[in-house]
Amino acid sequence: MIQKNMINDAKFYDKLIAFFFETENCTNCEDLYNKILKLTISQKYYFLRANANEYLFYTVRFSRGVVPSIGIINTSGELIGIIESENIDYIQAKLREIYDNRNKIKGFKIDKITTTREINTADFYEVVNYALDGGQLDFRGAQFLRFYAKIHKEYEKVLERALPLDPFAEYVLTGKKPDVEHYYTSTLAISTILGLFNDDVISKLLERINSDGSVYRSIRKEVNGLLIDQALVGQALLRVYKKTWDQKYLDLAMKVYTYIKDNLKGDLGFRDIKPLDEVTKEEFYEPISNSETAIFLSQLWSVNNDETYLLEAKKAMEASYTIGGNDIRVIPRVAIAYLKINELIKSREEIKDDIRVEVMKEISCEDKDAVVYKGKCVKIDEVQSEL
Repeated sequence: MIQKNMINDAKFYDKLIAFFFETENCTNCEDLYNKILKLTISQKYYFLRANANEYLFYTVRFSRGVVPSIGIINTSGELIGIIESENIDYIQAKLREIYDNRNKIKGFKIDKITTTREINTADFYEVVNYALDGGQLDFRGAQFLRFYAKIHKEYEKVLERALPLDPFAEYVLTGKKPDVEHYYTSTLAISTILGLFNDDVISKLLERINSDGSVYRSIRKEVNGLLIDQALVGQALLRVYKKTWDQKYLDLAMKVYTYIKDNLKGDLGFRDIKPLDEVTKEEFYEPISNSETAIFLSQLWSVNNDETYLLEAKKAMEASYTIGGNDIRVIPRVAIAYLKINELIKSREEIKDDIRVEVMKEISCEDKDAVVYKGKCVKIDEVQSEL
């Protein structure tokens, strides 16, 4: 969306660039945007409309996720102001204030990490504390909580108190099937990851995958190649592969992985999107995306036994933890990746609520009830967790 000539023009005409963030569910955004454009001060800005869900790579850089809102950047691509209001008089005053002080405001850019920190598994317990305090869990938080209650029976009552954040989390906690639209590819992918798929869902999912392995963000097909979508669709394809044992789904998962490797791989993690403009050329390891990528890569490792995927999974996991280790959305995802990396269990069939388990077509155990843990055939009840 940000063309190089826009940056140059903004410099020449001494203007700022403003993102107006909206979503398809915002009923008053159209009217508000038109009012803003009519303001005299708006002539000092280049305004860009961005759907906050579709153009996620701008949303995470220039907003706090509030809709409607305005994120204002200078010609160096630095964030210098956020306006979160629907009051046109307030918006006008803030636009004037930010423009008048444009040379005094210190711009903000997302810091690059230069090293990653070792994971402290004690942090995973924060998911349990959060649930006990009445916090709402997303589907990954719900998955981790069910696992924790499975291995620590004294916490089973926590499940009764746990509050879901969304329909997918409600399904994990209660079994109530979600009624969701599949407008965004991530919704299709999560439905599939949770086993809520049929031929129609699979068909729609495949339609969102390009020949180069990039994944469309939504049915709009405006944005593709976001790391979060790549990771979730990769997991979804592996889920279908392990249900059907149809090689084409594994091949597609590998194609999705190849896109990640060729376009998004960084020194310490995986960038959220390949460079598209002056803003996105700055490398950003978005933590939720990296933790979902770690889960995807750990699953590829379990299938292919290639330590390349294991090392990359660890890298994505550690980048996610380093940047987002205090985020309740990130912690359970890191925990799931950690368990799949360090406590992987290979089984012929799914084992309810055990997020360490990966289903294999074949395992080298004569006992049909055995699983493979750290290279040995054992009973599932014999496997202990360090958590």
